[in-house]
Amino acid sequence: MHYPRYRPAPVRQPSGGATSPLTFVLLITVPAVVAVAALRPR
Repeated sequence: MHYPRYRPAPVRQPSGGATSPLTFVLLITVPAVVAVAALRPR
């Protein structure tokens, strides 16, 4: 049985203007958390 020679996966360069998923999630959740904290009944 012959296996193909191992080649590591090519390193992908991050594209220029794309927003990372983590940044996108933080941009959505942080204002929501602040709004909930501000609108809580005291």
